[in-house]
Order: sequence, then structure tokens, then C-alpha cells
Amino acid sequence: MRLLKAMQEGERFSSTEETIVEYILSHPAQIAEMTTRELAEKTYTSPAAIFRLCQKLGLKGYNEFKIKFTSEINRTLPCGAHIMRRPITDKDSTSDIVRKLAQLEIEAIEETKNEMDLAQMERIAELLDKADIIDIYAYDQNFSLAQMAVYNFLQVKKTAAAHNSLNSQLSAALIADKHHLAIIISRSGLNQRLIRTARILKKQGIKTILLSVNRETKLACLCDEFLYVANTLDYLDLGGNIFSVGVRYYFDVLVSLLLSRHFTEVESFYKEFENYLGHADDDDRLW
Repeated sequence: MRLLKAMQEGERFSSTEETIVEYILSHPAQIAEMTTRELAEKTYTSPAAIFRLCQKLGLKGYNEFKIKFTSEINRTLPCGAHIMRRPITDKDSTSDIVRKLAQLEIEAIEETKNEMDLAQMERIAELLDKADIIDIYAYDQNFSLAQMAVYNFLQVKKTAAAHNSLNSQLSAALIADKHHLAIIISRSGLNQRLIRTARILKKQGIKTILLSVNRETKLACLCDEFLYVANTLDYLDLGGNIFSVGVRYYFDVLVSLLLSRHFTEVESFYKEFENYLGHADDDDRLW
């Protein structure tokens, strides 16, 4: 909640900026739909003053501010309540959609990055480094993220497997030993099958990392490490897409940390891989 915290530190702002901040915090539901000019009129200030405030808060402009502010406000509301904000509507042109989706993905990465604990990332990289096998548990849309992560881990010489069926997950969890590390992907953290799998992993003594939105869930309590991913749970807010961006970003960072640790070894492995791949192409031509 870094943006909200920064806004509440009033000593940083001029009197004009304080007026804008006070109005925003008093009318959070209206901000998502307000333009810069409308907010300026409501606060008897100017669009330029609003732009300067956004920059002081470390943001590039008012649109970026609205996305981040709405996201943080939604996370502070009681479960089930949220401010209505639709990124895409029937009023959007093709250029609007292209621009909005780019901004949404940028903001998803920025919010996820801002919540990252660097010490924790290094700790998890160490766990990944020591593990002989990385098991990734996910369902539905998240399973494609798990499959992509498996491929990327293989590129840095880490054996990984993705499990999405109930039988596969339960079997993998039951046979896991100290050489395994588990990663669970769950947007809501409420999937009962994943909770059952996490209980087995905990009983087996397997270190478990959860990528999710909500830290206050039974699933999060069963896991050793929690990684917050920027998201909205509402389908029409493109929640699944936003969540996917954050998850991919986490995996890219973790794979890159492993690459950095073993760069020379991985480089040698990749050259050998490319050599065999070239020979495979030659064999295909022979047929």
C-alpha cells in the first residue's frame, strides 16, 4: 500500500497538493472515472497541479495514478467489495484498447515490483538452487503459466514439472521428499484442491512458495513463502490477465537470478544445446 501511505504523509505536499489529496481520499469511488480536468474543477486547482502531485508520488501521470490508486483501495476494502472500474468498455476504440492494455501490464509489473522483498527473492533463489526437482501446482489458466515456467527453468538446468490434474498433484505431493521444492499458483488462494495438496506438502516437510493475491487465506498459511501478485479478482477488470503478467514477472526474475548465479555453466549448456539442435535439423533434412 505504498501509494496510500505516501499520500497520507501530508508534510511532503504543498497546500494545493494537500487539497487534491484530501479530496481523492474522501472520494475514492469517484476517482476511477474522473479525468484530470474534472478533478481539477472539483478541487479548484489545475491539471498541472495534479500532474505535479502524481510526479511527486513517483508516477508518470494521472492515468498511472488512477490505476495504482484504485488497485490499492480495492485491496483495503472488505472481502467482496470493490470500486467499479472497467479498463475496457464498449466506448473504447482500437487505439484506446491498445493503449489501455499496455498501461495495465506496465502497472501490473510496477505494482508487483514495488511489493517485492529483495531479501526474500534471494532466499527463494537459494531454495530453487538447492532443489533437485521443482514441482509447480496450478489449475486452469494458471497451468499455462506453470508450463512456461517449467520450460524456463530447464533453460537454466533446473528440473521442473507442472501438475494440474487432481491425481497428478496428489501423487506428486505424496512422493515428494527433501530434494523437492513446491510452487503453488492460485489467484484467490481459495482453491480447495490446492489447499489439500498444500497440506500434504506441509506434512511431507516440503518447502512451499505461493504466488497469490491474498495473504490472509488458509492456503497462504500452509506455505512457507508468500509472493504478492498485482491483481483484481473481477473478470471484467481483466483480473486474470493482470495476475498472469505479475506471475510471469516473478518467474522471469527467479530464473534470471539462477542464470546470474551459474552464468558460465548455463552458457556452456546452451551452446551444447544449440549444437545438438543444429544436428537435429540436419537429420530432418536427410529424411
